[in-house]
Amino acid sequence: MGQSAALRAALPPLLSPHGIGRRLHMVSTGYPASDLARPSAASALSLLHSRCRTAADSAAGQRKPLLTPAHLDAWAEGSGVRRHAHSRPSSEPYELSTIRELGGGAAMPDGWSSRLVSATGLKPRDGPNQDAFSYTLLEGDWIVCVACDGHGEEGDIIAERVARTIPFFLSSHMPTLGPERSLVRSFQDSQEDLEACLNGAQTFSGTTASAVCIHMDTCETWLAVAGDSKITLGDLASGEMVFVTGGHKAHDLPEADRLRECGAQVITKDYGDGDLVSRVFVPGTGVPGLAMSRSLGDGCLKKYGVIATPHVQNVTEHWTACEAPVAVLASDGLWDTITAKETIESLAARYRAGLDVQRGAEVLLRRSQKLWIQFEGDYCDDVTIVLLAPTESLKSKKVTLDKPLRPSVAPSGPTH
Repeated sequence: MGQSAALRAALPPLLSPHGIGRRLHMVSTGYPASDLARPSAASALSLLHSRCRTAADSAAGQRKPLLTPAHLDAWAEGSGVRRHAHSRPSSEPYELSTIRELGGGAAMPDGWSSRLVSATGLKPRDGPNQDAFSYTLLEGDWIVCVACDGHGEEGDIIAERVARTIPFFLSSHMPTLGPERSLVRSFQDSQEDLEACLNGAQTFSGTTASAVCIHMDTCETWLAVAGDSKITLGDLASGEMVFVTGGHKAHDLPEADRLRECGAQVITKDYGDGDLVSRVFVPGTGVPGLAMSRSLGDGCLKKYGVIATPHVQNVTEHWTACEAPVAVLASDGLWDTITAKETIESLAARYRAGLDVQRGAEVLLRRSQKLWIQFEGDYCDDVTIVLLAPTESLKSKKVTLDKPLRPSVAPSGPTH
């Protein structure tokens, strides 16, 4: 057997556009059975600072302590966090993930509202929802929402871990580095955490990650994205989408240049309608065929230019220019069936009709699932939607427009 064939035989198969497949065995997330098993909040904070030590410390060869789920729980209930909640994956098709609440839980601060929903799709093999989300209110009045879309055999574990560690590291960096540098550092720290704590799982599994950070008083707004779980901002009063993040595809510049310089094998297919699909492989192996150029995890591709560094943008001007601003983070389970523009139009139609806008997140989720089945028959991706807005934005008002708002129209089908 040749070297490439031997390597292929040793690697787990990765299925679907993002390598979604059934896990061969269950890996415990390690939640303690009781509070007696948890470290104190003080020890969690001590561990946080040690995990966020300087590059000089790391260069000196000092070993970082491992971050356990118990430490994350203690941090969430400690003095630096006012509220925290994160998803726990469901396994039944179309079932919503549960929300695990710690500290102040999922309650939003006065003047703010959210809706967090994630549902398992319908896949060739049974398996858990590989999407994950979290909501955190940090000391310093920063609201942080994270959405992740896992892929690979252990994608659900990687996604849940990253959804929790990004706000964990942000809580340490924000006071000294500010939003932009803190977001970059926190994504990088989360990647290092995967390599330290879940190295076997993250070698052939990974996740996208998208984060919104909004200061609840000043409305300073920052977005960070690695992968293709996009974020859109819209104005419910006008029905206009005012901003949407891009995705990280291997055929886009400068992503393609970086991958080429690092020696990655990239295969791009043109479907003839302007839709390009690119896959990233370990050269000469035929695996894993990752459909993005940035992600957390996917350790087998890190040396080949698939990076965890997010694209960070300050969108405060877009946010404050809206009469009734709303932010929507979602996995591509939504975006492959319903566009960002259609998403904002659908929510705005509910706003204008006096319907519950927050409920509109689940309506979009279920509509997306129906579109998957309509066009794919026996496959539906996991779908996650996180909606965040000032409460005042969700109070319906009579709006006079030159043209009426309409709920989103079904597109031609999922994109691949």
